[in-house]
Amino acid sequence: MKDSALIEIFDALTPWELRSFKTWLESPMFNRKTSLLRLFDYLNTCQKKGKPHQLNEAHQATFDPPLPGIPKLRHEMSDLLKLLREFLVWQELSQLPLQRDFLLLQTLRKRGLEKNFALALRDTENLIAEEKIEGAFSGNLDQFRLEIEKHEWAMRSKRGPDFSFEKMAGNLNAWYAGQLLQIACIERSQQALLHREKRGMEWIESLLQEMPGRPQTQLPGVALYYYGYQMLTDPDNSEPVSIFRALLEQHQSRLPRDEARNLLMLAINHGIRRINEGDQPALRTTLDFYLLGLTKRLLQDENGVLSKYTYNNVLMNFLALKEWEKATQFLEAYRMQLADKEEENTYRYNLAIYHFRKGDFDKTLELLRNVNFPDAMYNLEARKMLLKIYFEQGASDALESTLENLLTWLRRHGEIGYHREMYRNLARFTGQLLRLNPGDEAQRGRLEKKIRDTPLVAERGWLLEKLKKNR
Repeated sequence: MKDSALIEIFDALTPWELRSFKTWLESPMFNRKTSLLRLFDYLNTCQKKGKPHQLNEAHQATFDPPLPGIPKLRHEMSDLLKLLREFLVWQELSQLPLQRDFLLLQTLRKRGLEKNFALALRDTENLIAEEKIEGAFSGNLDQFRLEIEKHEWAMRSKRGPDFSFEKMAGNLNAWYAGQLLQIACIERSQQALLHREKRGMEWIESLLQEMPGRPQTQLPGVALYYYGYQMLTDPDNSEPVSIFRALLEQHQSRLPRDEARNLLMLAINHGIRRINEGDQPALRTTLDFYLLGLTKRLLQDENGVLSKYTYNNVLMNFLALKEWEKATQFLEAYRMQLADKEEENTYRYNLAIYHFRKGDFDKTLELLRNVNFPDAMYNLEARKMLLKIYFEQGASDALESTLENLLTWLRRHGEIGYHREMYRNLARFTGQLLRLNPGDEAQRGRLEKKIRDTPLVAERGWLLEKLKKNR
C-alpha cells in the first residue's frame, strides 16, 4: 500500500486537514459509503501510531462483514482517492477568494439573476481594488476577466453592450507583458547559472516597444520584471539595477511575500554571480539588496527566523568591503533571529571569520575551539582558517596535523562533490609549499605551474601569493 497514490496524498495531510477531510467524508453530500469512512479511520490510525499500512488489515477494517479477496479494497481505495482529490481542490479554492467570485459571477450570469449578479459584481470589484494584490501583474488579468463578465451580462440582457476595447486590451497587454518578462527572467537566470549562450530572446524588446502604453515601464508590477530582465541581459549596466531596487523597495508590500522574496533573490543571485566574476561594485549593490531584504523581513522565514547561510553571506559582504564596525553591528543585531538550536554555534563561527579576516588569529582560534561543525561546508571553512593561521604563524607541527586531518575528513565525505577535490588540492599544495627547498627556483616554478594548471583548487590566489612571498 505504501506506494499507492492514496497513501502518498494521505501521508502529506496535516492533522487539521485530516479532521476536515473526515468531516467531508461524513457529509452525505459527498459520500454515502460507510466503507470509505472505515478505510479512512484505519489509515488515520496507522499514521498516528507510525504503523505501516497492510492490505489485509485494511481489508478487514474496511468491510463489515469482511468480503473475500483484495480487488474490492482497491476499488474502495480508488473511490477514497477521488474524494480526497476533490477535497484538496475545494481547500485550494477556499484560499483563492477572487477565483470563487469569478465562478459565482459566471453561474449568476448564466441563470440571469440580475440582483445577485450586481451584488457579486460589486464584491468582486472591491476585492480587486484592495491594496493587497495577488501578484505583480495578475490584477490586470482579473480586470480583463471582469470586463468580459460585464460584457457577457450586457449581451445576455439585450442591453447596449458596454464594450471597451482599449481598456480590455490594455489590461490583457499588461498581463501578457508581465508574464512574458517573468519567464524571460527565469530563462536569463538559467542561462547565467548554466553558462548557456544568451540567444532566442531578441524579439522580446521589439515586441514590448510596440505595446500601447508601454506597460513595461509605466506599471510598477510589470516594470519590476522588465528591469530585472534588463539587469540580467546587460549585467555591465548599473542603471537597471538601481531602478529595480527602487521599485522593489517601494512596491514589495503590495506583492505576495513569496513573489517579493523571489524578486529579491533574483537580484541577489545576479549580484553574487557578478562578484564571482570580479565585479567589485557588485559587492555594494548586493549588500544593499541583502539589507533591504532584512529590513522588509523577506529573508526571514514565516516565523522570523534567519537562515545561517544568509547570516554568513551578509557578513562576508561587509568583510569584503572592509566595513568592520558595520559587520560587528550586523552580527549582534541579527544573532537573535537565528534558529534557537543554531544561534550560539552560528554566531561564534561567524565571529571567528570576522577576527580571522582582521588578522586576530589568537581570537579566531579561541572561538573555533568552542564551535561544533555539523554542516560540512562550515567544517571545511573552519579547517581552511586553521590551515592559514598555522601557516602564517609558522606552526609546522600544527599545520602538518591539520593537513593530515583535512585529508582524512575529505576521504570520508564524498557528499560535498567537487569541493572535495578543491580542498584536497589545497591540502596537497600547502604541504608542498611547506616543504619547498629554499632557493630552488626550478622546484618553485614547477609548483606554481601545477597550482595554476590544476582545474579545481580552493584558495588558488592565496597559494600563489604565499609562493611568491617565500622566494
